[in-house]
Amino acid sequence: MKGERGQAIVEFALVVPLVLVVILGVVLVAEIGVARLALEHAAAEAARTGSLTNSDDLVRGTVAAAVAPLDASLVKVIIEPTENESPRSSAPRGSLLRVRLRYAMPVPLGFVGLPRLIVEGAAARRVEWTP
Repeated sequence: MKGERGQAIVEFALVVPLVLVVILGVVLVAEIGVARLALEHAAAEAARTGSLTNSDDLVRGTVAAAVAPLDASLVKVIIEPTENESPRSSAPRGSLLRVRLRYAMPVPLGFVGLPRLIVEGAAARRVEWTP
């Protein structure tokens, strides 16, 4: 009876690391999916705000408010063209406004030397605002 009990412990010790790696992988993929959805949503809302107001400050504020489950301070906002560039500086109506967001996601085993994952979201809208 004792030999069978020892065998179960050895089998458990061999299987547990594999199960933990699989669970860690599933959690990481889920976090990436949530981050991507949040960035796509925030980019769409920010592009909509930019198309209605033509203000880069309001676009950044919308990103900070809409990227809810993520840390807004880690989200890089890229607006093309910027508020001071042509055509948005003179006659912006009808021009294309692109908002791209980048988020450097920390990896659970980053101390081992794994790089951070970069998750992106993007959206584009035509500017409706007229001066």
